[in-house]
Amino acid sequence: MKKLKESKVGAWLKDKAPKVLEIVSDLTGIEALDRVGDLIKGESMSLQDKLEFERLLSEERMEVMRLEVERIKNAQDREVGVVQATGKPDYFQWLVGSVGLGVFLIIVINGLFYDIENEKVYFHLLGIVEGIVLGIFGYYFGSSLGSKNKDNHLKNILK
Repeated sequence: MKKLKESKVGAWLKDKAPKVLEIVSDLTGIEALDRVGDLIKGESMSLQDKLEFERLLSEERMEVMRLEVERIKNAQDREVGVVQATGKPDYFQWLVGSVGLGVFLIIVINGLFYDIENEKVYFHLLGIVEGIVLGIFGYYFGSSLGSKNKDNHLKNILK
Protein backbone atom coordinates (compact mmCIF):
# COMPACT_ATOMS: atom_id res chain seq x y z
CA MET A 1 0.00 0.00 0.00
CA LYS A 2 1.42 3.37 -0.93
CA LYS A 3 2.15 6.06 1.61
CA LEU A 4 -0.17 9.03 1.88
CA LYS A 5 2.45 11.42 0.47
CA GLU A 6 2.46 9.35 -2.75
CA SER A 7 -1.32 9.60 -3.27
CA LYS A 8 -3.57 12.23 -4.86
CA VAL A 9 -4.49 13.38 -1.36
CA GLY A 10 -0.78 13.80 -0.60
CA ALA A 11 -0.26 15.88 -3.75
CA TRP A 12 -3.22 18.07 -2.80
CA LEU A 13 -1.93 18.46 0.77
CA LYS A 14 1.53 19.42 -0.53
CA ASP A 15 -0.05 22.39 -2.26
CA LYS A 16 -2.84 23.35 0.16
CA ALA A 17 -1.74 22.16 3.63
CA PRO A 18 1.97 21.29 3.74
CA LYS A 19 2.07 21.26 7.55
CA VAL A 20 -0.56 18.50 7.64
CA LEU A 21 1.36 16.53 5.01
CA GLU A 22 4.51 16.76 7.14
CA ILE A 23 2.68 15.06 10.01
CA VAL A 24 1.01 12.25 8.04
CA SER A 25 3.26 11.73 5.02
CA ASP A 26 4.45 8.22 5.95
CA LEU A 27 1.09 6.83 7.13
CA THR A 28 -1.01 4.38 5.13
CA GLY A 29 -4.57 3.07 5.18
CA ILE A 30 -7.95 4.42 6.17
CA GLU A 31 -6.68 5.41 9.62
CA ALA A 32 -4.24 7.79 7.91
CA LEU A 33 -7.09 9.31 5.93
CA ASP A 34 -9.11 9.75 9.12
CA ARG A 35 -6.13 11.44 10.76
CA VAL A 36 -5.77 13.81 7.80
CA GLY A 37 -9.48 14.62 8.01
CA ASP A 38 -9.09 15.51 11.68
CA LEU A 39 -6.02 17.66 11.05
CA ILE A 40 -7.46 19.47 8.06
CA LYS A 41 -10.39 20.73 10.15
CA GLY A 42 -7.96 23.07 11.91
CA GLU A 43 -6.73 24.58 8.65
CA SER A 44 -8.29 27.73 7.23
CA MET A 45 -9.22 27.22 3.60
CA SER A 46 -11.94 28.06 1.14
CA LEU A 47 -15.14 26.06 0.82
CA GLN A 48 -14.05 24.97 -2.66
CA ASP A 49 -10.77 23.59 -1.25
CA LYS A 50 -12.63 21.74 1.48
CA LEU A 51 -14.99 20.19 -1.07
CA GLU A 52 -12.07 19.20 -3.29
CA PHE A 53 -10.34 17.65 -0.28
CA GLU A 54 -13.47 15.65 0.63
CA ARG A 55 -13.74 14.39 -2.96
CA LEU A 56 -10.10 13.28 -2.99
CA LEU A 57 -10.46 11.73 0.44
CA SER A 58 -13.50 9.73 -0.70
CA GLU A 59 -11.67 8.50 -3.80
CA GLU A 60 -8.66 7.46 -1.73
CA ARG A 61 -10.88 5.61 0.79
CA MET A 62 -12.53 3.72 -2.06
CA GLU A 63 -9.11 2.74 -3.41
CA VAL A 64 -7.94 1.53 0.01
CA MET A 65 -11.14 -0.52 0.41
CA ARG A 66 -10.75 -1.94 -3.12
CA LEU A 67 -7.21 -3.07 -2.28
CA GLU A 68 -8.42 -4.69 0.95
CA VAL A 69 -11.18 -6.59 -0.87
CA GLU A 70 -8.63 -7.69 -3.50
CA ARG A 71 -6.29 -8.93 -0.75
CA ILE A 72 -9.10 -10.95 0.84
CA LYS A 73 -10.11 -12.37 -2.55
CA ASN A 74 -6.52 -13.45 -3.19
CA ALA A 75 -6.43 -15.25 0.16
CA GLN A 76 -9.70 -16.99 -0.65
CA ASP A 77 -8.41 -18.01 -4.08
CA ARG A 78 -5.26 -19.40 -2.45
CA GLU A 79 -7.32 -21.57 -0.09
CA VAL A 80 -9.48 -22.84 -2.95
CA GLY A 81 -6.35 -23.53 -5.01
CA VAL A 82 -4.78 -25.64 -2.26
CA VAL A 83 -7.87 -27.83 -2.01
CA GLN A 84 -8.15 -28.14 -5.79
CA ALA A 85 -4.47 -28.95 -6.23
CA THR A 86 -4.37 -31.63 -3.54
CA GLY A 87 -7.88 -32.97 -4.00
CA LYS A 88 -8.14 -33.27 -0.23
CA PRO A 89 -9.79 -31.16 2.44
CA ASP A 90 -7.57 -28.63 4.22
CA TYR A 91 -6.83 -30.42 7.49
CA PHE A 92 -4.71 -27.51 8.67
CA GLN A 93 -7.89 -25.42 8.67
CA TRP A 94 -9.48 -27.77 11.18
CA LEU A 95 -6.31 -27.99 13.26
CA VAL A 96 -5.95 -24.20 13.53
CA GLY A 97 -9.66 -23.81 14.28
CA SER A 98 -9.56 -26.51 16.96
CA VAL A 99 -6.47 -25.09 18.66
CA GLY A 100 -7.90 -21.54 18.62
CA LEU A 101 -11.22 -22.70 20.03
CA GLY A 102 -9.46 -24.88 22.63
CA VAL A 103 -7.31 -22.01 23.93
CA PHE A 104 -10.35 -19.74 24.08
CA LEU A 105 -12.37 -22.34 25.99
CA ILE A 106 -9.52 -22.94 28.45
CA ILE A 107 -9.34 -19.24 29.24
CA VAL A 108 -13.12 -18.91 29.63
CA ILE A 109 -13.35 -22.02 31.83
CA ASN A 110 -10.44 -20.76 33.92
CA GLY A 111 -12.31 -17.49 34.46
CA LEU A 112 -15.56 -19.23 35.38
CA PHE A 113 -14.32 -21.90 37.77
CA TYR A 114 -11.03 -20.65 39.23
CA ASP A 115 -9.97 -17.56 41.11
CA ILE A 116 -8.49 -14.84 38.97
CA GLU A 117 -5.53 -13.20 40.69
CA ASN A 118 -5.28 -10.22 38.34
CA GLU A 119 -8.56 -9.43 36.62
CA LYS A 120 -7.08 -6.71 34.44
CA VAL A 121 -4.52 -9.09 32.92
CA TYR A 122 -7.16 -11.82 32.57
CA PHE A 123 -9.55 -9.59 30.63
CA HIS A 124 -6.78 -8.29 28.39
CA LEU A 125 -5.72 -11.87 27.65
CA LEU A 126 -9.33 -12.87 27.02
CA GLY A 127 -9.74 -9.97 24.57
CA ILE A 128 -6.55 -10.83 22.72
CA VAL A 129 -7.45 -14.51 22.38
CA GLU A 130 -11.01 -13.60 21.40
CA GLY A 131 -9.67 -11.40 18.59
CA ILE A 132 -7.38 -14.17 17.38
CA VAL A 133 -10.19 -16.74 17.45
CA LEU A 134 -12.54 -14.41 15.56
CA GLY A 135 -9.83 -13.88 12.94
CA ILE A 136 -9.27 -17.61 12.55
CA PHE A 137 -12.95 -18.43 12.29
CA GLY A 138 -13.68 -15.46 10.04
CA TYR A 139 -10.95 -16.54 7.64
CA TYR A 140 -11.42 -20.30 7.63
CA PHE A 141 -15.09 -20.75 8.42
CA GLY A 142 -16.61 -17.36 7.60
CA SER A 143 -16.56 -15.46 4.34
CA SER A 144 -13.67 -17.48 2.87
CA LEU A 145 -15.48 -20.76 3.38
CA GLY A 146 -18.71 -19.29 2.01
CA SER A 147 -16.91 -18.01 -1.07
CA LYS A 148 -15.19 -21.35 -1.55
CA ASN A 149 -18.51 -23.20 -1.30
CA LYS A 150 -20.17 -20.74 -3.68
CA ASP A 151 -17.32 -21.15 -6.19
CA ASN A 152 -17.57 -24.95 -6.00
CA HIS A 153 -21.36 -24.79 -6.40
CA LEU A 154 -21.07 -22.54 -9.47
CA LYS A 155 -18.46 -24.85 -10.99
CA ASN A 156 -20.78 -27.84 -10.48
CA ILE A 157 -23.66 -26.00 -12.13
CA LEU A 158 -21.52 -25.04 -15.14
CA LYS A 159 -20.31 -28.63 -15.72
